[in-house]
Amino acid sequence: MEYGFSIIMFCFSGAILLYAGIMAATKDINMLYWRHRHSAKMHDKKAYAVMVAKILALTASAPFIGALVGLLSPLIGGIVLVIALIASIWLGVKLFYYEA
Repeated sequence: MEYGFSIIMFCFSGAILLYAGIMAATKDINMLYWRHRHSAKMHDKKAYAVMVAKILALTASAPFIGALVGLLSPLIGGIVLVIALIASIWLGVKLFYYEA
């Protein structure tokens, strides 16, 4: 039970990374479930799908890295998770405004 959080986070973030990879590979805007309620006019829907996939993969990589390190040491895994979350959110904001 000591490694339960790490195993669950590894599986969950791995599934999100797989979803982001499929979305980036297919460039399919229909994979975004909220596409009908989006208020912004998108000129290039394929580029928007890739941009969202990049940000999703960046955000999901934080728990993935934290889970991998957490399998070695739970305390260090928690610290790495917090640092990786802060870094991924900061990089995601920079990436979103850079490509938008």
